[in-house]
Amino acid sequence: MQSLRSLKDNRIVRSAFLLILAALAAVSVLQGAKNALEFSQDLQWDAAKALSLGLDPYELSSHPEEAANIPELAGFYKMFTDRGLSQNMEANQFPSLLVLLYPLTALPAESAKTVWLVCNLVFTAGIVFLLKKTFFEGTGAYEYAVITLIMLAGTPYRNQLGVGQHTLFAFCFFMLAVYIDRKQLFHPAVNTVMTALCLFVSYFKYTLTGPLALYFLYKKKYKELFLSVAGHVILTEVCAIKLGKSFMYMLTAPLGVAAKLESQGGLDLGVLLKSPWSYVVAAVIAALLVGIAIKLPEGADNILFSLLILWSLILVYHRTYDFWPVSAVWAMFAANEMTRAGKGQKTAAAVSYWVVVAALYFGLRVFNESTVSMIITGVMYYAFTIGVTINCIKGIKNEQ
Repeated sequence: MQSLRSLKDNRIVRSAFLLILAALAAVSVLQGAKNALEFSQDLQWDAAKALSLGLDPYELSSHPEEAANIPELAGFYKMFTDRGLSQNMEANQFPSLLVLLYPLTALPAESAKTVWLVCNLVFTAGIVFLLKKTFFEGTGAYEYAVITLIMLAGTPYRNQLGVGQHTLFAFCFFMLAVYIDRKQLFHPAVNTVMTALCLFVSYFKYTLTGPLALYFLYKKKYKELFLSVAGHVILTEVCAIKLGKSFMYMLTAPLGVAAKLESQGGLDLGVLLKSPWSYVVAAVIAALLVGIAIKLPEGADNILFSLLILWSLILVYHRTYDFWPVSAVWAMFAANEMTRAGKGQKTAAAVSYWVVVAALYFGLRVFNESTVSMIITGVMYYAFTIGVTINCIKGIKNEQ
């Protein structure tokens, strides 16, 4: 044990390990960027463009042949057909979120992909910076570099970048909201508005940042939460008027499109239960998370943040490339907030965490996401998540 500890602390070994991780991360990012320039199929440029033209992207999602015949959208689909690929509109975002992509629709589809790649790389840098300034503030430079490079080297991040997903965008703005709130960068009233605005933008990937927003409930930031949601209510009504649809239609139509993707998830409850009961179970767990956020004592920021990330990725539909934020779950160990856990328990939890990360980031890729590898990874992920949840509940009981 002593020799292993000496090896771990050896400067040459540490430097070599960091260099290997940096090389792997560089290859991963370059491959992801290459894929993004070629594909970026999840950008939803077509859905946002349709909405900007006053067309209903949700109806067009059910009639892809009509979308392909619209002159302003034809070039987008041609990018894929020229490569022997098919691409249909899947407008599973609420209209108030699609509006956020309007600036990209001013560009040709091919150029928009390039700009979106650059944006995602900027968002990545922003996430790394903001996490270090908030939940990882007390983490050493070497340890944080290892965590960051493992994330970049992992398959989820590489694929996230390649398909042009929105999680980097959303998570970056969520972290910016946390940063602004913590650092109080502006006058109190302005700080409230800026935090709310960042939260408003972060809901683009609401399946991740919706649960994460409970962190602000824990912090009793009610004004920020109200304003961030109110902005979407207003913008949704504006879009409803523009399309001549009802407000309720604008809420249910994107959910209808999203429901068609439910069976295509990775480790989420929908895939696990393969039944409408998955929504009931998700609702019960969501209610439990609300209760934890309200009751958890002060000084548990990091463990709550980690818990919310873990559950957000499995409550509803998520593909395996959405799991790259699991790197940020290390925050619960970085701040030493393992409530009432002994040294042995903390060590076991840390080892379990890295086994889960290894399986998610590298193991699934090695085994091509075979059924067996998905089951094993899922069992470990759920066991770890439930363990963290129990730890939080114990923390609440111990304070009562």
